[in-house]
Amino acid sequence: MIRRLVILGGSSSLGLGVRGRSYAVRVGELIGVDVEVLQLSRSAQTIADVEPAMVEQIRRFRPDLVILSFGAAEAHVHPSRWLQAVLDRFAPRSWRGPAGMEPRPYFSSRRYRALRQRIVSAAKIRLKRIIVGLTGGFHRLSSEEFDRCLRELLDRLGPVPKVLVGLWSIDDYMFPRSNPVLSRNDTLLQLIARDREDVIFVPTRDAVEYWSHFLLDHAHLNDRGHDVVARLIMTGIEPALTHQKADTGAHHPS
Repeated sequence: MIRRLVILGGSSSLGLGVRGRSYAVRVGELIGVDVEVLQLSRSAQTIADVEPAMVEQIRRFRPDLVILSFGAAEAHVHPSRWLQAVLDRFAPRSWRGPAGMEPRPYFSSRRYRALRQRIVSAAKIRLKRIIVGLTGGFHRLSSEEFDRCLRELLDRLGPVPKVLVGLWSIDDYMFPRSNPVLSRNDTLLQLIARDREDVIFVPTRDAVEYWSHFLLDHAHLNDRGHDVVARLIMTGIEPALTHQKADTGAHHPS
């Protein structure tokens, strides 16, 4: 049986905007109340940010399943390394970091604070579009580096069963020039899964509804979207669950 579940990825598997109940957490809930979950996702985390200490922590945890959600943060186009360095040094906190120029996925319930957030979010979108249009922008990790780092991580995790969550499209207006790279990374996930017996690829691109399954940034999923992806993952791992139940029944006859 699946008793220990590891979740590793970025803001989507962290559950941004859905109170931490990401599709991966919901998978743990669907498997059963006795599942122990180790959540190692971080907002804006790329595959290159996974440190050896984190891999060692996973090994000590001895998981029965690892759900990996990577390829999106690596694909998002950012305006300018120079501009981001300036913002990180002098701008307000909400403009700093890898997600500093990205639109907000949700707004405050307080009227005037929400209005201010909407104005700032719209300004970020327009500024980013202008700079990306002029410079082409940059990716934090190329698709070639993404492929290499992911394969290395899968090797380091050992023979434990792993799920690679597929990538969906996002709003091209809010995230200019990101969708082609998302599509390329999604294809890489599929190819990597084909090469390995310990990996299951779960496609999501055609299953989520645009934009009713999304938060206001049209990139992160809302509750309905997370439910859809959780069910897709459950379908993907069902053969393993069925096999485990059969083994359990064979060892523990009624």
